[in-house]
Amino acid sequence: MIQKGIPQALRGMIWQLMSKSKDSELESTYAQLLKETSTHEKMIMRDLNRTFPKHEFFKDQDGLGQEGLFNVVKAYSLYDTEVGYCQGISFVVGPLLLNMPDEEAFCVLVKLMTFYNMRSHFLPGMDGLQLRLYQFDRLVEEMLPKVHNHLQAQGINSSMYASQWFMTLFAYKFPLSLVFRIYDTIFTEGIEAIFRFSIALLKKNEKRIVEMEFETLLEYLKSGLFENYQINHTGVLAQLVKETQYHTNDFVKDAYDIRITPKKLNKYQQAYYAHQEAEKRKLLAEAEAIEKLRSNNIQLSSRVKQLEGSLQTLNREHVELANELINTRMELAKSNDENKELHSTVEELHKIVELQPAEIEAKLREEMNILAEKNISLVQKNNLLEDQLANLENMLIESKMRYAESENEREVLQRKWNDLKKALG
Repeated sequence: MIQKGIPQALRGMIWQLMSKSKDSELESTYAQLLKETSTHEKMIMRDLNRTFPKHEFFKDQDGLGQEGLFNVVKAYSLYDTEVGYCQGISFVVGPLLLNMPDEEAFCVLVKLMTFYNMRSHFLPGMDGLQLRLYQFDRLVEEMLPKVHNHLQAQGINSSMYASQWFMTLFAYKFPLSLVFRIYDTIFTEGIEAIFRFSIALLKKNEKRIVEMEFETLLEYLKSGLFENYQINHTGVLAQLVKETQYHTNDFVKDAYDIRITPKKLNKYQQAYYAHQEAEKRKLLAEAEAIEKLRSNNIQLSSRVKQLEGSLQTLNREHVELANELINTRMELAKSNDENKELHSTVEELHKIVELQPAEIEAKLREEMNILAEKNISLVQKNNLLEDQLANLENMLIESKMRYAESENEREVLQRKWNDLKKALG
């Protein structure tokens, strides 16, 4: 019965029953949160006009739609501070407000975030969203290989278009009549039901997708996939129908024709975690390698500084040696000049010696004769002095003999004097 579509009048109530969201205590918490102030209020207010801007219920800035949207999103930002606020939450809340009051919409939103695990799509790391995109990529690769290969060739990743599907449950761009049917299935089967609709949309548009190029294809993936379910009225009926209508039953049927087992999703989940673990190890190894390189770089930088210091010292020594070499060369040149002058002087002296040997010999003989004469004269003087010395020695001997005789005479006279003194008495 749910596959055939929940009646609009019962949809809000059925959603609450399936999600088991009815909670008077949580509704009281919601009323209390409305009295508080959220740090995200300015951002929420800024995004309100961009949430379902063409829908009558949300178009009026002062209307019940934007007021309810603001209240629920603000209350949730206070209720779950770790998630806080993200624009995608407003698109999740919008379809709820179209089917129930705001306090009930808040309770259903809390169930979607917790029991249906949408919260992991909005956490800072978005781990849940990354897992969903990985599972989606593997499903496309397995079920629609042509689409997968074409998207890869065009450089389009699932994060470029499918992330908004998982974060807003297709409410961002898709017609609400299709979105309501997606919500019906999600509340029945869980958040994994969104894979059915994602694959069904790509399969329905496979022929057109493989013919498109990057820019056109990306825009079509974001907002054109649902065109194949559009009802094209003709004639008078086309004039009477104001809003575009869609084959919603066909859309749901195509989704249920896609068989995706929990076992397959679990297999992809395990592969994702294994891949993440491998990536972590790789990043850790890269970080260690980078740290090692950084350490080596520091050591090399220190070594370079030492070498630069040594180079500066060598440069100074080189300059000093160069200056010494220059000075030595200058001194050598000066010595060479002096040596040349000395050689020139020696040559002149040789010439002089060669030209005046006789004159030098005559002068030498003359000097020798003069020295010989002086020697003879000195010999004569020496002989004379020796004679005089002999005479003086003889005279000295005679003087000593006379002195001895006088001493004897003095002693005789002294004795006589002494005898005389005794006689006189």
